[in-house]
Amino acid sequence: MNIDNLETPFIDIAGKINKKLFNFMFCKLSRINVHPGQPPVLLLLLEKEKLLNQVQIAEKINIKPSTVAVILRKMEMANLIEKKMDEKDRRVYYVSLTSKGEDLAGQTKKILWEMEQTILKDFTVDEKKDLIKMLNKIYFNLEK
Repeated sequence: MNIDNLETPFIDIAGKINKKLFNFMFCKLSRINVHPGQPPVLLLLLEKEKLLNQVQIAEKINIKPSTVAVILRKMEMANLIEKKMDEKDRRVYYVSLTSKGEDLAGQTKKILWEMEQTILKDFTVDEKKDLIKMLNKIYFNLEK
C-alpha cells in the first residue's frame, strides 16, 4: 500500500484504521482479561472520579446507560468494581474500583500508553499535535 496515496477515500482509510486499532487493542488487553468496553470505565474510575453512578459514567464516556450496565455487570462479576447504594435514593448505586480493579486499571493504562507509542512511533511531536487537532475536528463535526 502506498502511504502517500491521497486518493484513498477518507471513509475507507478510517474504516481500516478502526478495524486495525480494535484488533490491536483487543489482542493486547485480552492478555490481562480486559474486554474492549472496559478501559474507559476503568480509567475513569481510576483517575477522574472515584465514585460515580451508572448515568454519570455513561455521560462521561459517551455511551448509552444500558451499555454501561452490561459493562458494569461483567466488571462486578470479575470483582473489579463494587456498588454502593445511595442512602437517599435506593434506585441509584455508586460504583468504585476494588483493589483488583485498581490494579487492572493501572495495567490497562500502561498497555494503552504502549499502544499509543507503537501507533505513533514514526510521527514527530508536531505531526502528533496536528493529527490530534484534525481528529478532534472530525469528532466535533460528527457531534453536530
